[in-house]
Amino acid sequence: MHPVLVELGPLRLYSYGFMLALSFLLGIILAARRAPARAIDPAAIYDLSIVLVLAAVIGARGLYVLTHRNQFHGLLDVIALWQGGAVYYGGLLLAVAGAIVFLRRKGIPFLRAADVCAPSIAAGVFLTRIGCFMSGCCFGRPTACALGVDFPAHSPAGAVFPGLSIHPTQLYASLYGLAIFIILILLDRERRRDGFLFASLCLLYGTARFGVDFLRYYERSDTIGGALSSSQALSIVLIVFGAAFLAAQRLSTRPGG
Repeated sequence: MHPVLVELGPLRLYSYGFMLALSFLLGIILAARRAPARAIDPAAIYDLSIVLVLAAVIGARGLYVLTHRNQFHGLLDVIALWQGGAVYYGGLLLAVAGAIVFLRRKGIPFLRAADVCAPSIAAGVFLTRIGCFMSGCCFGRPTACALGVDFPAHSPAGAVFPGLSIHPTQLYASLYGLAIFIILILLDRERRRDGFLFASLCLLYGTARFGVDFLRYYERSDTIGGALSSSQALSIVLIVFGAAFLAAQRLSTRPGG
């Protein structure tokens, strides 16, 4: 675990903050390069990126703070994003809401822009979860399998499970983020109707997140009746939306549909 990548006197470059910034930078560049193929001005993507970055950071951090209130003791703790701690769904939901408003004002179809950004979102999962692993947050439950990782006692994971091997759920999430990214890029080799890639992202991510969350550690207050995590509940919503959207598209392309 390396929560601090570089330290120069009082200046520190935190691994989570670095990976988060890198994911935004590369994601924006990728989306802008993909935009012309869908008749969207790359400049609009750069403008949209400002809305997405602000909304994603506020949403992800805000939902984490709300669901982990015992970890925060003041405003400085809340704004210390570089130390890790974010809920992906919070960022996704607020970013989608902000994008809908922005794109409507610009006259750009939401689903078309969402397809442009879908691979970038998956790549963001891949990169930011590496930052989570290096910071020791978003960790899993104890395990005796060979994949188990021992975190140092001073890390969030080590403080909860000192001396125990736990599932590196951060790396599991990073791997499925990479897999989803590759799948979306391959699917995009054939021109699809607007919304196909975004719906595929929702279905694939929702399914992967739902499964991995069974291995992830949550406090009881972060679960629904001690059974499913709040993220799993949101995963079900994404799965249903993605599957229903793709099914409706398929039916509409059939003769007589």
